[in-house]
Amino acid sequence: MKNFKNELKKFKEFVLDLIFPKECIGCAKEGDYLCQQCLSQIELIKEFYCALCKKPSPWGKICESCAAETKIAAIWVATDYNQKVIQELIHQLKYGYIEEISAILREILLKYLNLNNILTEFSLEKTKAIFIPVPLHKKRLLLRGFNQSELIALQLKEATGIEVSNIIERIKNTQTQINLKRSERQQNVKEAFCLKSNFDNTKKAILIDDVITTGSTLKECAQALYQAGFTEIYGLVIAQRED
Repeated sequence: MKNFKNELKKFKEFVLDLIFPKECIGCAKEGDYLCQQCLSQIELIKEFYCALCKKPSPWGKICESCAAETKIAAIWVATDYNQKVIQELIHQLKYGYIEEISAILREILLKYLNLNNILTEFSLEKTKAIFIPVPLHKKRLLLRGFNQSELIALQLKEATGIEVSNIIERIKNTQTQINLKRSERQQNVKEAFCLKSNFDNTKKAILIDDVITTGSTLKECAQALYQAGFTEIYGLVIAQRED
């Protein structure tokens, strides 16, 4: 049944490509959703900083001032959300339902990880680490049809061999974090997550999400992991948006 669904999906994509040819989000050139030239022009973040307060911090580690409020050791942010191409890629994935864009976002993350040698520096081998997508509530998942963070995580698995584990469940159907103030964001996701059964808390957990603003969602997910016995928790996101 799974193979049939995959073949049906490929056939639909083939038909759609014939009727509506893919155009580069950056330059409108036909062929791909983002051509290699436009992909190469995306600027990666060069300086590490604490993603919670924006102060410089080595290796993206959470600074001493912010460490008391989270169990995350470091949050790695690949690029700036202010870039129009990045905004459009994420928008088309989440609201245009173009799942193929997850492969483009993977390339951005891989380039960032490799340039900074992060997986090696933090000993995040496939035998020691797992990717954990930030989950959607089941109602939103049903409406969208997929979790964009899971798609990105699965793409990363193909490249790194690190397994993907959907062990976090969103038990509160929270409102979108967009347009909420910092204090409202934290309250909105408070106790919104719990862990499912059957997990290995000896692994290093790498939370995957598309966009971070204040870090409230990642912090709450990390709290659920910590309460379940995970001791080494990180975050990896495509871009950071201003709050």
